[in-house]
Amino acid sequence: MRRRTFMRYGGGAGATLALAGCLDDEEDEPQPDDDPADDDPPEDEDDDPEADEADDADDADLDFPTESLEWMVPWSEGGGTDQYVRTIQPVVEEELGESIAVDNREGASQQIGTQHLYTQEPDGHRFGTVTVPGWQFAWLMQEVDEFDVAEFEPIATHGAFGYTIIVNDAYGIEDFEELRDAYDDGEIGTFAFQGVGSASHVVTHLLRDEYGVNWESSVPYDGGALVNEAVISDEVPAGISTNTSAVDAVDSGEASMAVNLTTLELEAFPEVESIAEYGDEMDYITRFVQTAIAPPETPADVRGVVSEAIETAVEHEDTQAWSEETGNIVEYGDVDEAEEQIVGTLEQLEENVDIEAFRAMVDEEG
Repeated sequence: MRRRTFMRYGGGAGATLALAGCLDDEEDEPQPDDDPADDDPPEDEDDDPEADEADDADDADLDFPTESLEWMVPWSEGGGTDQYVRTIQPVVEEELGESIAVDNREGASQQIGTQHLYTQEPDGHRFGTVTVPGWQFAWLMQEVDEFDVAEFEPIATHGAFGYTIIVNDAYGIEDFEELRDAYDDGEIGTFAFQGVGSASHVVTHLLRDEYGVNWESSVPYDGGALVNEAVISDEVPAGISTNTSAVDAVDSGEASMAVNLTTLELEAFPEVESIAEYGDEMDYITRFVQTAIAPPETPADVRGVVSEAIETAVEHEDTQAWSEETGNIVEYGDVDEAEEQIVGTLEQLEENVDIEAFRAMVDEEG
């Protein structure tokens, strides 16, 4: 008998809730006007030329930055997020006219670095990049009280990557359907993921309970690099990797990608099917976005300056060349997109995953 599910359900049995971004927001119905005098359209303040001139003057008077900046990365130097940041850092420095020090503060699944950022002065000179939704998921799992992820201010998004499943070539598995058959037939029994209580741990159980990957035991490894090594060496037959690190696994000649667990278009693996071909998409827990954030109450105008610098850096020819060479997806998203990643993704997690039930399951597994 399977353990109780930690995924939230609604409607008919076995139907997962729609993503938060697809849910209809409740709106107040328009009420009739009581006073006919109110029927005249209000003056549009946006059409006031004096107001426009004042706004332009404010922008012209903005004195930012006035000193060197710090770019917090909540992962160790050399990791995926760190590489993204350091790739675009030189152009962002050039655009802002000030030096930028990358401040690596790894630990507690991004919570140590972001707790530090939360306490910094909200003047725009200190900001950071987090990996969404892993950042919010770890915050929920660890029940962090020192800060609220929803209070951080959005700046921009500048890249994306996602989970995939890689499998050792010795088993001759070419796609997701063959992978499921191999587990059903007992040809393989173990499955690797990246850390107890992590997003990939959730995905591992979701794959079994909703997508028919009937593994007998799951094995946690400390990060994607170790999962790759375990699959390549046939310590485990299959496991969860990111699309970027999967390139190295495939290049080894010992492993292949069985399925893309996101809806991202992967230029390095255009022929590999998405998990959405076999059921509901899982982007709310498998697609990760590099999201630049600032401490609470950092002004919108200074965040806008940093956002524009990041946009220029993302579109720079050197950045795009790095993207093509490595297979890393580098894309710019504006302040609104960053806000959706901070708040909208948190809502998606809360709609789709019963955190308390998952935490209890992790405790039961020991």
